[in-house]
Amino acid sequence: MEEGPWYDEDPWDDWDWEGPDEPQVTYKQAVESLRALSKDHADIRVEWNGRRGPRSDARIVFEETAGNGGLRVRMRSGAQLEDLKRIITSATPLADNLALWYQSERIITARLVGDYDQFRSAVARKLVPHASRRVDPNGPLGRDVAGILASVGAFCATEKAGTPGSDPRTIRLIAANPDLRLLYGPHAPEIPSVAIELARFSVPDAAQAAKLLQEFATAYLYKLGKATGVSLRLFRSEDRIGSRRRPADSGDVRFPKRRYDQRPAELYAAGNSAARDPVERYLKYFQVLEFYMPKAANFVAAAQKISVDQATSPLRPPPNRLGAEKNKLDAVISEAVSQAQVASLLGDNDLFAALSNPKVIQDVEVLGADASGHPVASHDYRLEISKRIYDVRTRIVHMKEGGGPGGKALLAPYSREARDLAADVRLVRFLAEHAMERWSEPLS
Repeated sequence: MEEGPWYDEDPWDDWDWEGPDEPQVTYKQAVESLRALSKDHADIRVEWNGRRGPRSDARIVFEETAGNGGLRVRMRSGAQLEDLKRIITSATPLADNLALWYQSERIITARLVGDYDQFRSAVARKLVPHASRRVDPNGPLGRDVAGILASVGAFCATEKAGTPGSDPRTIRLIAANPDLRLLYGPHAPEIPSVAIELARFSVPDAAQAAKLLQEFATAYLYKLGKATGVSLRLFRSEDRIGSRRRPADSGDVRFPKRRYDQRPAELYAAGNSAARDPVERYLKYFQVLEFYMPKAANFVAAAQKISVDQATSPLRPPPNRLGAEKNKLDAVISEAVSQAQVASLLGDNDLFAALSNPKVIQDVEVLGADASGHPVASHDYRLEISKRIYDVRTRIVHMKEGGGPGGKALLAPYSREARDLAADVRLVRFLAEHAMERWSEPLS
């Protein structure tokens, strides 16, 4: 997701520049021990250049069964030797979902992401039905919740036994075990990490374990959300391609001189909420543009000296009647921003690189670039921007099985594309701000 809660960060590596003061020989012996062990495991190798430091420490690489691109784990200290040996000999990483499969124990466990505060409150209400919606993790009730997660777990669901004496499968939520934390983080012990555990599930290989985890965890977490309102989900490892940058906020708040429409202001505020995922934020900013479509259409029609029904898009060649929503969006953009203002925005190389790359968000309008990958000089990008804004909106709202218009795939909330939506969120926010300014009025 563009920028999520602190517990929903990319876990692949976090550089802690202050490591333990440890003799080189101790670390070297630990690395050599792991190298010897890796000879018996074709899918594991140890990389080390003989130096120490965040960028030079040894990396244990889990390949093949680890997911997209394998999993690289930094060995921060020789004290991690026994933990890493235990993982290598007893577990298989399922890195696409921050998971581990313990074949001999018939256990699959995966770190979850989502609203931990909400989850902590739901567990607390099992202990104290009238517990506050906000539970202090350091208070007595919060410590009780932590104790439950570290021992018996929460919301345990047991499969109905098929025959007397059978060994039923169970699913529960627990505190992430040390193996999960070592491989995927968070490494700081004071930061909570919740995991799902599937016990007594027999599968023949890692691919089947990953498939089973995704199917059962998705079903269980849906049922959990339905029963408790808790929002937790499996992590997905799809890499970001596009920009991760937010708009540069000035931080300068001046005494207001203009009046803004209340509803768009509320929608804009909702779009700014970090608690919302990028897809939700995008739609809230788009709704600001949608609010002004009737006003913009009236302005364009008046300029053309005909009725709205007969008027055409100010950006597309006729016949493109303003009755169509996409053409009303053209009207909003043409009224709200000038060609020069758009050119100034697209001068941000990081932003333009994402909007001109067809791999970032697929099946949407892509901004044309010159031979060097920069904006085309003197080109009016407003029509391309309008098409892209509407294309992204269409891929979000047409939640139909098999895809939306033209068979375009859904832009799902937790997909790779959703996490790559940062540039488009910046773009639609920019347009929403200018639309609100365009139709604002002086305050008396």
